[in-house]
Amino acid sequence: MLTKIGLDLGYANITLSDSTAEIYREPSVALIRKSPKVGQTRILAVGNAALTPEGGADECILARPFKNGMFFDHQLTEEVIMTALTPVRNKNGLRVVIGVPSDILPKQERDLFSMLDKAGVDTAFSVSRAVAAVIGAGYSPSISAVSVNVGGMSTEVAVLHNGELLYSSRTTLGGEDFDRAVKQYVLEQGDVNISLMVARAIKERLGAVWKGKPNDSIDIEGTLALTGNKIRMNIATEDIVGVFEKPIQLLINAIVDALKQVPANAVEAVLENGIILTGGAAELYGLDILISRVLGISVTRPERAIDCVAKGLSRINGFIPQKSKGGRNITAQLATLYVNTKK
Repeated sequence: MLTKIGLDLGYANITLSDSTAEIYREPSVALIRKSPKVGQTRILAVGNAALTPEGGADECILARPFKNGMFFDHQLTEEVIMTALTPVRNKNGLRVVIGVPSDILPKQERDLFSMLDKAGVDTAFSVSRAVAAVIGAGYSPSISAVSVNVGGMSTEVAVLHNGELLYSSRTTLGGEDFDRAVKQYVLEQGDVNISLMVARAIKERLGAVWKGKPNDSIDIEGTLALTGNKIRMNIATEDIVGVFEKPIQLLINAIVDALKQVPANAVEAVLENGIILTGGAAELYGLDILISRVLGISVTRPERAIDCVAKGLSRINGFIPQKSKGGRNITAQLATLYVNTKK
Protein backbone atom coordinates (compact mmCIF):
# COMPACT_ATOMS: atom_id res chain seq x y z
CA MET A 1 0.00 0.00 0.00
CA LEU A 2 1.33 3.44 -0.98
CA THR A 3 1.86 6.22 1.51
CA LYS A 4 1.33 9.42 -0.49
CA ILE A 5 3.04 12.60 0.70
CA GLY A 6 3.39 16.18 -0.54
CA LEU A 7 6.65 17.96 0.36
CA ASP A 8 7.15 21.72 0.06
CA LEU A 9 10.74 22.93 0.47
CA GLY A 10 10.52 26.54 1.60
CA TYR A 11 13.11 29.08 2.69
CA ALA A 12 11.50 29.45 6.12
CA ASN A 13 9.85 26.04 6.55
CA ILE A 14 9.67 22.58 5.08
CA THR A 15 6.03 21.51 5.06
CA LEU A 16 4.77 17.96 4.64
CA SER A 17 1.16 17.01 3.92
CA ASP A 18 -0.28 13.49 3.83
CA SER A 19 -3.38 12.14 2.09
CA THR A 20 -5.56 13.26 4.99
CA ALA A 21 -4.24 16.82 4.52
CA GLU A 22 -2.57 16.70 7.94
CA ILE A 23 0.29 19.17 8.06
CA TYR A 24 3.76 18.59 9.54
CA ARG A 25 6.10 21.56 9.57
CA GLU A 26 9.77 21.96 10.45
CA PRO A 27 11.84 25.15 10.13
CA SER A 28 14.27 24.71 7.24
CA VAL A 29 17.25 25.59 9.37
CA ALA A 30 20.23 23.76 10.82
CA LEU A 31 22.53 24.41 13.76
CA ILE A 32 26.10 23.95 12.56
CA ARG A 33 29.62 24.19 13.93
CA LYS A 34 32.29 25.14 11.45
CA SER A 35 35.32 22.87 11.35
CA PRO A 36 38.85 24.27 11.42
CA LYS A 37 39.30 22.51 8.08
CA VAL A 38 38.26 24.73 5.19
CA GLY A 39 34.86 23.88 3.72
CA GLN A 40 33.87 21.42 6.45
CA THR A 41 30.98 21.83 8.87
CA ARG A 42 29.35 19.64 11.49
CA ILE A 43 25.56 19.60 11.61
CA LEU A 44 24.41 19.43 15.25
CA ALA A 45 20.64 19.77 14.92
CA VAL A 46 18.00 20.41 12.29
CA GLY A 47 14.54 21.98 12.29
CA ASN A 48 12.88 22.73 15.63
CA ALA A 49 15.78 21.13 17.49
CA ALA A 50 18.15 23.67 15.93
CA LEU A 51 16.15 26.55 17.40
CA THR A 52 16.38 25.17 20.94
CA PRO A 53 19.96 23.88 21.16
CA GLU A 54 21.33 22.45 24.38
CA GLY A 55 24.85 23.61 25.06
CA GLY A 56 27.59 24.92 22.82
CA ALA A 57 25.31 27.37 21.04
CA ASP A 58 27.82 30.17 21.46
CA GLU A 59 30.20 28.32 19.14
CA CYS A 60 27.57 27.55 16.53
CA ILE A 61 25.57 29.33 13.88
CA LEU A 62 22.14 28.84 12.33
CA ALA A 63 22.18 28.21 8.61
CA ARG A 64 19.54 27.70 5.94
CA PRO A 65 19.95 25.33 2.99
CA PHE A 66 17.91 27.53 0.65
CA LYS A 67 18.71 30.90 -0.84
CA ASN A 68 16.50 32.99 -3.13
CA GLY A 69 14.09 30.09 -3.46
CA MET A 70 16.75 27.56 -4.55
CA PHE A 71 18.84 25.16 -2.47
CA PHE A 72 22.54 25.91 -2.52
CA ASP A 73 23.96 23.73 0.25
CA HIS A 74 23.72 20.03 -0.64
CA GLN A 75 24.60 18.69 2.82
CA LEU A 76 22.19 20.95 4.70
CA THR A 77 19.36 20.27 2.25
CA GLU A 78 19.83 16.52 2.64
CA GLU A 79 19.71 16.75 6.44
CA VAL A 80 16.65 19.00 6.43
CA ILE A 81 14.79 16.64 4.10
CA MET A 82 15.69 13.66 6.30
CA THR A 83 14.28 15.47 9.33
CA ALA A 84 11.13 16.61 7.54
CA LEU A 85 10.31 13.04 6.47
CA THR A 86 10.79 11.60 9.97
CA PRO A 87 7.01 11.23 10.62
CA VAL A 88 6.60 8.95 7.59
CA ARG A 89 10.03 7.46 6.86
CA ASN A 90 9.26 3.99 8.26
CA LYS A 91 6.09 3.54 6.23
CA ASN A 92 6.10 1.12 3.30
CA GLY A 93 5.69 2.32 -0.29
CA LEU A 94 6.51 5.97 0.41
CA ARG A 95 5.72 8.13 -2.63
CA VAL A 96 6.52 11.84 -2.54
CA VAL A 97 5.55 14.72 -4.81
CA ILE A 98 7.92 17.62 -4.19
CA GLY A 99 7.38 21.27 -5.13
CA VAL A 100 10.09 22.96 -7.17
CA PRO A 101 10.63 26.54 -8.40
CA SER A 102 9.92 27.35 -12.03
CA ASP A 103 13.59 27.99 -12.83
CA ILE A 104 15.14 24.96 -11.12
CA LEU A 105 18.07 23.53 -13.04
CA PRO A 106 17.89 19.93 -14.29
CA LYS A 107 20.92 18.96 -12.20
CA GLN A 108 19.38 20.45 -9.07
CA GLU A 109 16.17 18.51 -9.71
CA ARG A 110 18.13 15.27 -10.13
CA ASP A 111 19.98 16.02 -6.89
CA LEU A 112 16.66 16.45 -5.07
CA PHE A 113 15.45 13.07 -6.32
CA SER A 114 18.73 11.54 -5.11
CA MET A 115 18.27 13.11 -1.65
CA LEU A 116 14.71 11.79 -1.45
CA ASP A 117 15.98 8.33 -2.35
CA LYS A 118 18.54 8.49 0.48
CA ALA A 119 15.79 9.61 2.85
CA GLY A 120 13.86 6.39 2.21
CA VAL A 121 11.45 7.57 -0.48
CA ASP A 122 10.49 4.77 -2.89
CA THR A 123 9.09 6.95 -5.69
CA ALA A 124 9.28 10.71 -6.23
CA PHE A 125 7.86 13.26 -8.66
CA SER A 126 8.26 17.03 -8.92
CA VAL A 127 5.69 19.71 -9.71
CA SER A 128 5.85 23.48 -10.13
CA ARG A 129 5.23 25.10 -6.75
CA ALA A 130 2.97 27.79 -8.25
CA VAL A 131 0.74 25.18 -9.90
CA ALA A 132 0.60 23.04 -6.76
CA ALA A 133 -0.51 26.09 -4.77
CA VAL A 134 -3.61 26.52 -6.95
CA ILE A 135 -4.56 22.86 -6.58
CA GLY A 136 -3.98 23.06 -2.83
CA ALA A 137 -6.33 26.03 -2.73
CA GLY A 138 -9.06 23.69 -3.96
CA TYR A 139 -9.06 24.32 -7.71
CA SER A 140 -8.86 21.92 -10.64
CA PRO A 141 -5.60 21.68 -12.64
CA SER A 142 -7.70 22.76 -15.65
CA ILE A 143 -8.48 26.19 -14.20
CA SER A 144 -7.62 29.40 -16.04
CA ALA A 145 -6.12 31.84 -13.53
CA VAL A 146 -2.99 33.58 -12.30
CA SER A 147 -1.18 31.87 -9.43
CA VAL A 148 0.84 34.12 -7.10
CA ASN A 149 2.70 32.21 -4.38
CA VAL A 150 4.58 34.55 -2.01
CA GLY A 151 7.13 32.60 0.00
CA GLY A 152 9.77 33.55 2.50
CA MET A 153 12.44 34.62 -0.01
CA SER A 154 10.85 34.41 -3.44
CA THR A 155 7.55 34.75 -5.27
CA GLU A 156 6.35 32.37 -7.97
CA VAL A 157 3.91 33.75 -10.53
CA ALA A 158 2.25 31.49 -13.10
CA VAL A 159 -0.49 31.80 -15.71
CA LEU A 160 -2.63 28.68 -16.14
CA HIS A 161 -5.17 28.11 -18.90
CA ASN A 162 -7.19 24.95 -19.54
CA GLY A 163 -4.58 22.67 -18.05
CA GLU A 164 -1.58 24.38 -19.63
CA LEU A 165 1.12 26.36 -17.87
CA LEU A 166 1.39 29.34 -20.23
CA TYR A 167 3.91 31.36 -18.24
CA SER A 168 5.89 31.10 -15.04
CA SER A 169 8.53 33.21 -13.36
CA ARG A 170 10.24 33.58 -10.02
CA THR A 171 11.32 36.84 -8.45
CA THR A 172 13.56 37.20 -5.40
CA LEU A 173 10.90 38.97 -3.39
CA GLY A 174 9.35 37.35 -0.35
CA GLY A 175 8.21 37.67 3.21
CA GLU A 176 11.69 38.54 4.42
CA ASP A 177 11.59 41.69 2.28
CA PHE A 178 8.52 42.78 4.27
CA ASP A 179 10.46 42.02 7.47
CA ARG A 180 13.41 44.10 6.26
CA ALA A 181 11.05 46.98 5.47
CA VAL A 182 9.91 47.01 9.11
CA LYS A 183 13.49 46.77 10.36
CA GLN A 184 14.58 49.70 8.17
CA TYR A 185 11.59 51.79 9.19
CA VAL A 186 12.30 51.37 12.91
CA LEU A 187 15.93 52.33 12.29
CA GLU A 188 15.01 55.42 10.31
CA GLN A 189 12.28 56.61 12.67
CA GLY A 190 13.75 55.77 16.05
CA ASP A 191 17.46 55.21 15.38
CA VAL A 192 16.96 51.73 16.83
CA ASN A 193 18.33 48.45 15.46
CA ILE A 194 16.10 45.39 15.74
CA SER A 195 16.61 41.82 14.54
CA LEU A 196 14.72 40.36 11.60
CA MET A 197 12.98 38.04 14.05
CA VAL A 198 11.62 41.05 15.96
CA ALA A 199 10.69 42.76 12.68
CA ARG A 200 8.78 39.63 11.64
CA ALA A 201 6.90 39.63 14.95
CA ILE A 202 5.92 43.27 14.38
CA LYS A 203 4.76 42.49 10.83
CA GLU A 204 2.68 39.49 11.89
CA ARG A 205 1.09 41.28 14.85
CA LEU A 206 0.61 44.78 13.44
CA GLY A 207 1.26 44.68 9.70
CA ALA A 208 -1.51 45.77 7.35
CA VAL A 209 -1.71 47.21 3.85
CA TRP A 210 -5.43 47.98 3.90
CA LYS A 211 -7.80 49.61 6.34
CA GLY A 212 -9.82 47.53 8.78
CA LYS A 213 -7.17 45.87 10.94
CA PRO A 214 -7.91 46.53 14.63
CA ASN A 215 -5.43 48.77 16.41
CA ASP A 216 -2.88 46.87 18.46
CA SER A 217 0.59 47.33 19.88
CA ILE A 218 3.63 45.27 20.78
CA ASP A 219 6.58 45.74 23.16
CA ILE A 220 9.94 45.08 21.51
CA GLU A 221 13.61 45.23 22.39
CA GLY A 222 16.35 46.69 20.22
CA THR A 223 19.63 48.56 20.49
CA LEU A 224 20.31 52.25 19.98
CA ALA A 225 22.26 52.66 16.76
CA LEU A 226 24.51 55.37 18.25
CA THR A 227 25.49 53.74 21.55
CA GLY A 228 24.53 50.07 21.21
CA ASN A 229 22.62 50.25 24.50
CA LYS A 230 19.53 48.06 24.79
CA ILE A 231 16.18 49.77 24.70
CA ARG A 232 12.58 48.66 25.07
CA MET A 233 9.85 50.40 23.13
CA ASN A 234 6.21 50.03 22.18
CA ILE A 235 5.10 50.05 18.55
CA ALA A 236 1.47 50.39 17.49
CA THR A 237 -0.39 49.51 14.32
CA GLU A 238 -0.48 53.12 13.12
CA ASP A 239 3.30 53.43 13.55
CA ILE A 240 4.03 51.18 10.57
CA VAL A 241 1.37 52.35 8.11
CA GLY A 242 2.91 52.59 4.63
CA VAL A 243 6.07 50.71 5.57
CA PHE A 244 5.49 47.97 2.96
CA GLU A 245 5.20 50.24 -0.07
CA LYS A 246 8.43 49.20 -1.82
CA PRO A 247 8.06 45.37 -1.61
CA ILE A 248 4.39 45.64 -2.58
CA GLN A 249 5.30 47.65 -5.67
CA LEU A 250 7.78 44.95 -6.68
CA LEU A 251 5.10 42.30 -6.17
CA ILE A 252 2.59 44.25 -8.27
CA ASN A 253 5.20 44.64 -11.03
CA ALA A 254 5.79 40.86 -11.11
CA ILE A 255 2.06 40.21 -11.44
CA VAL A 256 1.71 42.82 -14.19
CA ASP A 257 4.58 41.18 -16.11
CA ALA A 258 2.69 37.88 -15.94
CA LEU A 259 -0.59 39.44 -17.07
CA LYS A 260 1.17 40.87 -20.12
CA GLN A 261 1.99 37.30 -21.18
CA VAL A 262 -1.62 36.13 -21.30
CA PRO A 263 -2.55 35.45 -24.97
CA ALA A 264 -5.65 37.14 -26.36
CA ASN A 265 -7.62 33.89 -26.57
CA ALA A 266 -7.10 33.22 -22.84
CA VAL A 267 -7.65 36.70 -21.39
CA GLU A 268 -11.38 36.33 -20.69
CA ALA A 269 -11.05 32.95 -19.00
CA VAL A 270 -8.03 33.99 -16.92
CA LEU A 271 -9.61 37.24 -15.75
CA GLU A 272 -12.84 35.47 -14.85
CA ASN A 273 -11.03 33.57 -12.07
CA GLY A 274 -8.42 36.28 -11.50
CA ILE A 275 -5.53 35.86 -9.09
CA ILE A 276 -5.14 33.06 -6.55
CA LEU A 277 -2.86 34.39 -3.81
CA THR A 278 -1.02 31.85 -1.64
CA GLY A 279 2.08 31.46 0.52
CA GLY A 280 2.96 32.46 4.05
CA ALA A 281 3.73 36.09 3.15
CA ALA A 282 0.34 36.35 1.40
CA GLU A 283 -1.29 36.36 4.83
CA LEU A 284 -0.28 40.00 5.42
CA TYR A 285 -3.53 41.75 6.32
CA GLY A 286 -5.26 43.33 3.33
CA LEU A 287 -2.73 42.23 0.71
CA ASP A 288 -5.41 40.51 -1.37
CA ILE A 289 -7.65 43.59 -1.26
CA LEU A 290 -4.82 45.94 -2.21
CA ILE A 291 -3.75 43.88 -5.22
CA SER A 292 -7.35 43.61 -6.38
CA ARG A 293 -7.95 47.36 -6.11
CA VAL A 294 -4.69 48.32 -7.82
CA LEU A 295 -5.05 45.90 -10.74
CA GLY A 296 -8.83 45.82 -11.01
CA ILE A 297 -8.85 42.02 -10.88
CA SER A 298 -10.49 39.66 -8.42
CA VAL A 299 -8.03 38.17 -5.91
CA THR A 300 -8.77 35.06 -3.88
CA ARG A 301 -6.69 34.23 -0.82
CA PRO A 302 -7.56 30.79 0.60
CA GLU A 303 -7.68 30.08 4.29
CA ARG A 304 -4.25 28.93 5.54
CA ALA A 305 -2.55 30.22 2.41
CA ILE A 306 0.78 29.09 3.88
CA ASP A 307 -0.23 25.43 3.50
CA CYS A 308 -1.55 25.52 -0.08
CA VAL A 309 1.59 24.24 -1.81
CA ALA A 310 2.00 21.24 0.50
CA LYS A 311 -1.71 20.41 0.34
CA GLY A 312 -1.64 20.69 -3.45
CA LEU A 313 1.34 18.37 -3.73
CA SER A 314 -0.42 15.81 -1.53
CA ARG A 315 -3.58 16.09 -3.61
CA ILE A 316 -1.58 15.71 -6.84
CA ASN A 317 -0.10 12.51 -5.44
CA GLY A 318 -3.63 11.14 -5.52
CA PHE A 319 -3.90 11.79 -9.26
CA ILE A 320 -0.89 9.62 -10.12
CA PRO A 321 -1.53 5.99 -11.13
CA GLN A 322 -0.40 3.33 -8.65
CA LYS A 323 2.50 1.92 -10.71
CA SER A 324 3.89 5.14 -12.22
CA LYS A 325 7.66 5.47 -12.37
CA GLY A 326 9.10 8.43 -10.49
CA GLY A 327 12.05 10.73 -11.03
CA ARG A 328 10.36 13.26 -13.31
CA ASN A 329 8.48 16.54 -13.41
CA ILE A 330 4.77 16.01 -14.11
CA THR A 331 3.54 19.62 -14.15
CA ALA A 332 2.47 19.45 -17.80
CA GLN A 333 0.51 16.23 -17.23
CA LEU A 334 -1.59 17.30 -14.24
CA ALA A 335 -4.80 18.08 -16.12
CA THR A 336 -4.72 14.70 -17.88
CA LEU A 337 -3.92 12.83 -14.68
CA TYR A 338 -6.76 14.65 -12.90
CA VAL A 339 -9.30 13.82 -15.63
CA ASN A 340 -8.28 10.17 -15.56
CA THR A 341 -9.05 9.96 -11.83
CA LYS A 342 -12.63 11.02 -12.60
CA LYS A 343 -13.24 8.25 -15.13
